[in-house]
Amino acid sequence: MSATNNNNPAPTSQPAIPPTLSHLTPLTKNELLLLSTYDQIKQYEKISAKLKATEAKRRLEEADERYRAKVRERERLENGGDGVDANKKNDGEEYSAAQQYNDNDSSDDDSEDDAAKQQRIQKQQQRQLEITQLREEIEAKSQRDVERDAAKKREEEMRRELLGPEGKKTKKKRPREEGGDGGVATAENEQLQNDVTTNNDFLQEHDDDHHDMDNESFMPTTSTQPSIISGPSIKKKRLDNPSSNNTNPSTSLIANISGGATPIHDFSTKLKMSKTSLDGSILFPTTIGETPWRPPTNPINFMDGCFELDLPDFDPNNLSSNSNTNNTVAIKFHAPQESSRFSINIAAPNHNGYDSILFHFNPRQFQRGGQLVINNKNESMWGNDLSVPLSQLPLVFGKQACTLVVQMTEEGFDVFVEGVHCARLEHRMALPKLKGPLCLQFPASDDYGNPEDWEVYRVWWGHKDSMAGKDLSGVAGVNLYSSVHPKKLFVSGLPKIHSDPEVDLRRAEMERAFRKYGGPNGAVFVSVQKDSTFAFVEVASEQQADLALVEMAGRYRVNKARRTKHEALMEERAAKEAAEKGIVKDSVDWD
Repeated sequence: MSATNNNNPAPTSQPAIPPTLSHLTPLTKNELLLLSTYDQIKQYEKISAKLKATEAKRRLEEADERYRAKVRERERLENGGDGVDANKKNDGEEYSAAQQYNDNDSSDDDSEDDAAKQQRIQKQQQRQLEITQLREEIEAKSQRDVERDAAKKREEEMRRELLGPEGKKTKKKRPREEGGDGGVATAENEQLQNDVTTNNDFLQEHDDDHHDMDNESFMPTTSTQPSIISGPSIKKKRLDNPSSNNTNPSTSLIANISGGATPIHDFSTKLKMSKTSLDGSILFPTTIGETPWRPPTNPINFMDGCFELDLPDFDPNNLSSNSNTNNTVAIKFHAPQESSRFSINIAAPNHNGYDSILFHFNPRQFQRGGQLVINNKNESMWGNDLSVPLSQLPLVFGKQACTLVVQMTEEGFDVFVEGVHCARLEHRMALPKLKGPLCLQFPASDDYGNPEDWEVYRVWWGHKDSMAGKDLSGVAGVNLYSSVHPKKLFVSGLPKIHSDPEVDLRRAEMERAFRKYGGPNGAVFVSVQKDSTFAFVEVASEQQADLALVEMAGRYRVNKARRTKHEALMEERAAKEAAEKGIVKDSVDWD
């Protein structure tokens, strides 16, 4: 009964506060309860360690006894069985090894000489010494293992009991109301849970979202004073003005930690994407408490276990800066340090199993020192990739949480990582003609079946004003020149060609089809490449190009082509030469 009382110590009613924390405001009831719980847990941990040590010692003694029995049996066999009956147990007690040999000596009728007996005694003493040393080594090793396991268990139990497991939050902080008191919960239990949960988030996210803290009234201290117990430190917020009136009751010191820190699973408050609004909505998770999405471990291909979402109400004809159409998708994710790659795809509804992809985002950590690859896919053929070194971007792999934003504009897809405009993929394929949904896909693997490793916490879709700045000179993929060629057309969706004769036939076909747009002489310039499904056709003037877009739409898939940097420089040089000669040059002949 006494052992039972020792295993259940009564919690202290009020723990003593050390002088080092005397400058803090008086502790609240919840804080005193938390500190008392700390003390009680420490006592339970000491009792648990003692019980484990006792059990380990008992097991060690049993193992030692079994070893002794084996040694005695081996000695009996070595002695040939002489005097065995005289050396067995007497009234339930064992004789020692020395007693056994003495009894054997007395009952052997002096059959062995004194030298042989002395040799056996020395051998037995040496064996006993080896057994003693082995016992001491085993006991010391077992004790070290017990202490190490107990220390690990204490740390893990304290983390789970007091801070909660990472990523499992059962309550959310009440939103801050304008002119209110910061949304302090009325129930004390809810306040304690929210304070501890928010404390954990703050310790994890203060490096990424410290700008979200409320800087008007409070600032978190950076001092690391010793705590009352050997648990997680409690950081105290203090007033900027120490001489302010302290007669008014203050809120909990743990509650003050909450500030405005952003949870790792949510977007930063400055993005205004944390909840559904008129600007957009949360597509994932659909329910509170839903676990993050992870790719399967061993997928058969990139479609096996992939995650797909619809991006509704996308209007490709209304992407100007003055419109309110949905144009922005934001993803909060985590890519482990050991992850080699992950990717996302944005495609039109008629993607045919993602054989055609409008936008492909693919960071690769171990390829050429780390590369971000952006590309498109047209009828199972990847385009020319746009590669950006990961060293030029914010940290993507190994960060606790990262935010990716992709904006669709008239120019193309603008990519932002942690608010940094890192790349732009100009439109390479025709967008859907009518308003409707786009398809967002998180593949399970790459094209070769290698699994991808990352977690998706949250996905938002809606309208946001353009996040691109005025200076785009350092953004990869941005064409600083006029992107649309006035006279060149891009004809896509043609059958694939492989040989030079097929190239000649394709060129002749395009020349016949677009001859009437070549001016009085019917001269058009056609560019065709081997192993392609497209062609470029340059007509006589911009008016003829606009007319061809309307009249040839029913026969071919035709769009205005985009100018290359080389073409823009040629036009500038031709215009400069014409100005020097006093000639007004309205058009340029392209090579």
